[in-house]
Amino acid sequence: MARELFDTYDDDMHWTGTATRQAVHRLGLWHQTFHCWILHRTAAGDFLVVQRRHRTKDTHPNLLDISAAGHLAAGETRADGVRELEEELGLAVAYADLKPLGIYRYVDESGGVKDHEFCHLHVLIRADGHLADYRPALGEVSGLYEVRLEDMQNLCRGRGEPIQAAGFEVDDNGHQTRRELQVGRGDMVAFGTAYYEMLFQGIGE
Repeated sequence: MARELFDTYDDDMHWTGTATRQAVHRLGLWHQTFHCWILHRTAAGDFLVVQRRHRTKDTHPNLLDISAAGHLAAGETRADGVRELEEELGLAVAYADLKPLGIYRYVDESGGVKDHEFCHLHVLIRADGHLADYRPALGEVSGLYEVRLEDMQNLCRGRGEPIQAAGFEVDDNGHQTRRELQVGRGDMVAFGTAYYEMLFQGIGE
C-alpha cells in the first residue's frame, strides 16, 4: 500500500515540506484538510447533513461529524478536496458549486494523536435535498442524519441539548436502518465555537 503524504506547514501556513500521515499525526505537524457541510434547503426548513464516522476510524470513531471531509494529499489544493463528497457520499459535484467559508485552525491532541489542521471550510446548499440522494461509503460512513439548522445553532451555542436528528444507520453490507437520535455535544466531533460561527455566518450570508 502506498504511503499517504501530506504537505506540512509552519504556524503561519508557510510550506515546510512533506511527511507521511503517521509522522504528521505523531509530531503534530500542520497540514491541510477539506471540510464540506451539506445544507438541505426545503419547504420544511434548513437541515444540515451529518455523518456518523465508522467504528474503525483512527480518530473519533462512531461520533457524528461533518457531512464530508478529508485530508489534502501532498500537491493538492482545496479544490481537489471536492472528491471527498464523491468518495464518502457518492455525490459528484463541481468545486464551483461549493461556497468557501474560510480557513479554521483546528488542534486536537486526544487519543494519542496530535492533529494540527488548516481546515478549508465549505458549504454546499442543495434545494430539496434528501438523504436518499447519497450512497455512504461502506467501511467509512456508518450513518447519515439530518439536523435542523436552528437546532444545531442552539446546540453549538450552548442554548440547550439534546436535539433531534433523523436518518439512517448503514452496516458494512450496505443495509440501512432508519433511526432517530437525541444528539448532545458529546455525540459529535468537538470543534470550537468559532468553527461553528464561521459555518453559520457563511450559510446566512
